[in-house]
Amino acid sequence: MTKYAFIDGGFVDAMVRRTSEYFATDLSLNKIDYRAIAGGHQRTFYYDALPAKKDKESDEDYELRVRKKREQFELVNRTPFMHVREGLTRGQNKTLRQKGVDILLAIDVFKHATSGHMSEAHIMTKDLDFFPLFEALRDTPVAVHLHCYPAETSNELMALADVVVPVNPFKVLQWMHHQSRDSYVEWNISIGDVNPQKLFIVGNCEGLDFYIYQDDGMPFFGRAMAYNPSSLMRSNHWEHIVDDFEARVGKRVYLDQSAKR
Repeated sequence: MTKYAFIDGGFVDAMVRRTSEYFATDLSLNKIDYRAIAGGHQRTFYYDALPAKKDKESDEDYELRVRKKREQFELVNRTPFMHVREGLTRGQNKTLRQKGVDILLAIDVFKHATSGHMSEAHIMTKDLDFFPLFEALRDTPVAVHLHCYPAETSNELMALADVVVPVNPFKVLQWMHHQSRDSYVEWNISIGDVNPQKLFIVGNCEGLDFYIYQDDGMPFFGRAMAYNPSSLMRSNHWEHIVDDFEARVGKRVYLDQSAKR
């Protein structure tokens, strides 16, 4: 089974900013270990372009942003079996630049899918502009895995994928080997030690129930019937339980917000 990965670099950059906001922490000095993204794939292609100059931006500030982007490209290219596919930067129109990168990614995915180079396409993006590509891939024997942030990705795009793999702020901390990665959710708590009773919300993962409990005056507890149902997860934020579970297991949890008890 041959797995190729196609990474929308703009999505990765946006997720780093989103993660900084999510945890209210500065990640500017933390670097991604791109092996964590490329691992498990025979080839990984990373699509991005040098930034276009902003209106009224000084030459010094612009050159700094370009230098940081080039350093990022070097890190990607130094990662085994990972390659930067660089789009063109033209003028000051960011939209035109990004569309050029998107078209390059779409062409490469379809080329490899129809030439028999891969059996699985792992595409990391949340951009609905790829809707035609995902529709076209349905007519090929290639299995399509969409790696995205479900909270910010359209249901239409996710519905076209064979598999949706969550990429959320906990996953980004995992890519960075961040020291706080394991401090938000406590795992492997014996259900016999706490035995929570009050259901807060019920979801679904892999066709089985995913429970969030909160007894009065207690933190939240999570229980996944599809994975080690005899142990619990504990956190002061139920969203952290769901996101950390998705990042670790790589499976999506479907929650009905209206089902809160």
